[in-house]
Amino acid sequence: MRLLKDRRGSAMVEAALVLPLVMTLTFGLIEMGRALHHHHVLSKSVRDAARYLARVPLGCPATVDANWATASATAKTLALTGRMNGTTPLVSYWTTGAFTIAPPTCQTIMGREVQVMAVTGAVNYQSLGFLNLINLPSFQLRASHREMHIGE
Repeated sequence: MRLLKDRRGSAMVEAALVLPLVMTLTFGLIEMGRALHHHHVLSKSVRDAARYLARVPLGCPATVDANWATASATAKTLALTGRMNGTTPLVSYWTTGAFTIAPPTCQTIMGREVQVMAVTGAVNYQSLGFLNLINLPSFQLRASHREMHIGE
């Protein structure tokens, strides 16, 4: 009877019951916050690369030449590193293969033929390990941006 009235260990038992839930929520929030941050960086990278390409001087119909090859390589570097001549990726596991640059297309917009540049990024998200721990599959971060040619 005396043992049932003793409350000295009740806080430890309550903590042992609640701690797994609190830790799961904490690490889940950290993981999803990191994934959202990486998606935001991917979106900005793709947008910056498309805006850079929108300044490349090309005529309509679009001509893919040496100038375009150099510009698209520079745009991939810009998307990957955040700089036109950078070497360190914005996110450690990204590579230039994650970014796809479509050849410029000519479209009629408001009665005028213009070039449209399209850049796409697709990266397999690398988890901190929490997704594996709770048996969730990995996922892919994707972003794309289209920009109308604005010239020099």
